[in-house]
This record gives sequence, structure tokens and C-alpha cells, in this order.
Amino acid sequence: MTNSETFNKEYKLKAFLVFGVALLILAYRFFSHALFTGMLNPVYSFQQKETWYHILLASNLPQFITDNYLLSVILDLSLFIFPILFFLSWKQIWAIAFSTVVLIYFFTFNLVTGHHYHGLVGLILITIPFWTKNETRFNLLWEAVRYYWLYIFASAALWKILRGSVFYTEQLSNILKWQQLDLLLQQPDSFQAQVAQYLISNPQVSHGVLVVNVLVQLSFVVGFFTKKFDTMLFVLAIIFCAANYFVMSIVSIELLMLNLTLLNWEKMAALFKRQTEL
Repeated sequence: MTNSETFNKEYKLKAFLVFGVALLILAYRFFSHALFTGMLNPVYSFQQKETWYHILLASNLPQFITDNYLLSVILDLSLFIFPILFFLSWKQIWAIAFSTVVLIYFFTFNLVTGHHYHGLVGLILITIPFWTKNETRFNLLWEAVRYYWLYIFASAALWKILRGSVFYTEQLSNILKWQQLDLLLQQPDSFQAQVAQYLISNPQVSHGVLVVNVLVQLSFVVGFFTKKFDTMLFVLAIIFCAANYFVMSIVSIELLMLNLTLLNWEKMAALFKRQTEL
């Protein structure tokens, strides 16, 4: 098999997995009434200081979208149709169109909710390499996304270390007191609430959890120097995000899509080839 044939197989396998997962995530958001049609006629109360968001609000573009039912329906449909058109034609224009609509959705969702939800960045970035089918450019973009994923973890660890928060015994315990307040009041008997209650009541234990958290994040630094441990980092990222959800109620499913860049796609393509030949 030539290098070109290998690349084409890996390219399509990556595309099916990336856009397939994207469709599942968007379907969940649709049924949760969190896509464009679920944000009609909102009261905008974005209080953050980011200049770009205020420029968007001043342009009235988000308001135009959320006040227009037909346009919202079209945008919702495009989020599902564009990936399908990409699969059918393998034309990069559909990947570009999909990323663009997701970007518009990202800003609109944050403005409507008045909250920075960073997870959607993962959904946007993981689709950008598919804007090209040139092998060199695609691989460079794919590697760039991989490095960004490593940077997210490594920078988070360094931030906690340099600010000294990792050395403060009651850091995590205090964070949980305000971050999980609604959970503790509304669902005090749930598993997550019991975990939060235990960690709040036992600062020494919660501090140990924080230290382990930082060490796990810091371990991703190794990915900048070698790919030998990518499989281990892939598993660690999943465990970290799952634990982060149960402890902090932070949902990272869209951001976790970047974890796909740590897979050994050459082996996956070879395995898929063998399975199809059986």
C-alpha cells in the first residue's frame, strides 16, 4: 500500500469518527433544547468584559439569529447536514461550513447563557484539519491540535503550581463549597453530592485529590517530546475528565474530542483493514 493510500484510509477513518461523534453530541444538545432553536428570544445578560463578545452584541448578529425562528431552524439543520454532505462528497467546503456554523453556535450559546463554556472549542478545533485533504497540511494541522490538547493539561498544572494553589490545603474544599452549592441543596443524596460533602469535610483528602490532579495534568508535558506515551495519556485524559465530572460537575465531552489526536491511527487503520477483509 502506498503512502497516499494509507493517508486516505486514515483520513476517512478520522473523519468518520470525528464527525460521527460530533453528530452524537449535537443530537444530544438538540434534544436538550440547547441548539439554536432552543435559544429563541432570550434576554441577553452577558456580564463578562471580553471585548469580542460585546462587539458581537453591538452588531446585533446574535440577536438576529435568536429572534429569527426560520434562521435558527436552518442553522440547526446545517449542523447535521454539513457533516453528511462531507461524507458523501469528501469536499472540504462542507467541513469548513460545519466548523463555521459551530463557531457561530459557540459564541451565541455563551452569550445567551451568559457563561463561558469552553468545551465547544474542542468540537471546532478537531474539525479544522479536514479543511484540507493535502497530506502535509492535514498532518500539520492534526499535530497542531494534538499539541493544543497537551497544552491544555500542562498549562493548567503550571498555573496551579505557579499561583501556589496546589500548596494550599483547603483549596479544593473551598472551591467545592461554592461550585457545588446547587447540587448540595437540590440533590443532597446523589452520588456526586456525597463525594462533594466528603471532600469538603476532609480537606486533607481533597488536597490529596488536588495534588494528584495536578500531577496527572503535568504528565502531559511528556507528549511534547515523544509520542511513546500517547496511549497512556489518552487513557489518563478520559479518567481525568470522568473524575472531573463526578467531583466538580464539569462536562468536558466536546473538549475530550481532542483526545482523538493521541490515538495511533496507523494501527487503527491497519486493524480496520483486517476486519473488513475477514
